[in-house]
Amino acid sequence: MTLKVDLRQFLDEQGHVLALTEQAKTIFKFLTKIVSSVSENIEQPLIDVQVKCDTRASGLICAGEIKAKSIELDNIEWHCDTCEATGTISNWRESLWDKQARTIH
Repeated sequence: MTLKVDLRQFLDEQGHVLALTEQAKTIFKFLTKIVSSVSENIEQPLIDVQVKCDTRASGLICAGEIKAKSIELDNIEWHCDTCEATGTISNWRESLWDKQARTIH
């Protein structure tokens, strides 16, 4: 399964989280953990995200760990090390979950 997400789909124009269904909240929490982990370690080629694979439907369990990396300018690519779950997250920069160190010139 490949999940391609634009993080803005979950946010209003001010960057606040929209009212989400329980399933959407679960996916959003999963995605923002990936964004936070990757942006904190943006220089590393591959990050072990401290989150279990949580992309499957209710009742389907995967014990895999998520690995992710920053690709291109505004995309994060992630995959589970056990099942076939993969995805990309776009438009995450300057969101509340972007943990990159800021440089003021």
